Amino acid sequence: MELSAPPELEQRLQNFMQDVPRPREGRPFFVAYSGGSDSTALLVALQALHYPVHALHVDHGWHSESPQWAEFCRQQAAALGVPCTLLRLAPGTRGEGPEDQARRGRYALLAGLLQPGDWLLTAQHQEDQAETLLLQLLRGAGVAGLAAMPRQRPLGQGQLLRPLLDVPKQVLQNYLQAKNWPYLCDPANENPRYERVRLRQQVMSSLRASGWPHAAANIARAADNLSDAQTVLEDWFKERWQQHQSAYPDIPNNALSILYLRALSPAQQRVFLRDWLTQQHVPVPTRARLAVLLNSLDGIGAGKRIQWAGGEVWLQGGLLYLCDSPVFDQDWQEGRWSMDAPLPFSGWEYQWGEASPETVRHYALAAEHATGTLYWRRRQLGEHAQIHGGQHRPLKKIMLEAGVPPHLRTHIPLLWDAAGHLLLIPGFYTAPWAIPRMGQRALCFFKNNEHDD
Repeated sequence: MELSAPPELEQRLQNFMQDVPRPREGRPFFVAYSGGSDSTALLVALQALHYPVHALHVDHGWHSESPQWAEFCRQQAAALGVPCTLLRLAPGTRGEGPEDQARRGRYALLAGLLQPGDWLLTAQHQEDQAETLLLQLLRGAGVAGLAAMPRQRPLGQGQLLRPLLDVPKQVLQNYLQAKNWPYLCDPANENPRYERVRLRQQVMSSLRASGWPHAAANIARAADNLSDAQTVLEDWFKERWQQHQSAYPDIPNNALSILYLRALSPAQQRVFLRDWLTQQHVPVPTRARLAVLLNSLDGIGAGKRIQWAGGEVWLQGGLLYLCDSPVFDQDWQEGRWSMDAPLPFSGWEYQWGEASPETVRHYALAAEHATGTLYWRRRQLGEHAQIHGGQHRPLKKIMLEAGVPPHLRTHIPLLWDAAGHLLLIPGFYTAPWAIPRMGQRALCFFKNNEHDD
């Protein structure tokens, strides 16, 4: 008796999963399970292929029936013999719109459940990939955005995997129809309020009707090609960044040599700066603002401040500094300070700890070098600071070299000791002679609003 071939979806999925390492012993493949057709098809197919799976359903709380949807998912997972965890998304997630807020909140919630070696599988398919590229194109994205959704990326302590990006939506629909398996229909997927829905209903359908029946497949293939290009660009940036660090070992990670930038071609300057800003968790400026920044590189000696939405740099003394925009209260109180007292300004914290290579990014100060009482106070015009060995340096020069922007110099807190040693400018400077050696106890200052990954 001739055996029938497995359904197309199961064949495609099995071929893809052959190259995916199994989770650690006793750990399943986690599946983001909304209850809709796509994630239902993925969950059912994985179970049919005898992969160990665990469904994760996130209730966004958008709809009055969302509790019933969560219960539906629990019941359907039970019918498959699959464990299911129900999660509730807390309100207040940041994002550029309701879709972005839901996505960010959902992934943050799911990431928190992953352990090293875990996989989270999601059900985005070929049409989803094509829509993502078009949306990024309409937003004026670069190569990274046009590469659309990667098949795999880190998520929390685990990995996010999208095994269906090459699979047409119709294959998923055919599979569920053949299995006669129920699924949910979220009315939000038909609501033109959302840009992805408008793109799907109007643009993609028009392309098919206008003689491009394979538009989704071709656009998704373009995303694959752009993903390769993005990988090459990332490798190029890593090489150039290592080159910059080797050539200028004393420049901190939040600054660049203007001479190094000027040696690159204009296109390379744009690519390098975009990737560097992304590495620093800073929004990338528009092409127009980036042009303003690049045009300013010729004035290598003069100080200049360039701002854009979400970012700011300061050009001074041959360096381009990234201003992390630390905010200090204008009315913070000067005066004596003991290390068991709170800081006189907000937005920063400190703690005692052991100095190590990992604490370099914290602006650390060895207490053994401090002489007598410590003081927080503002800059005074024409002031000099005593440095190690009894020498003096103009405070203005120290601030320039540390990259303190002019708008902060008059009121930024400065930590001094009784002998007139300038010990610390939070966020910008630690006295070189006061950097703790390995194993010394150090006073570590750090911002309490670290960037999100």
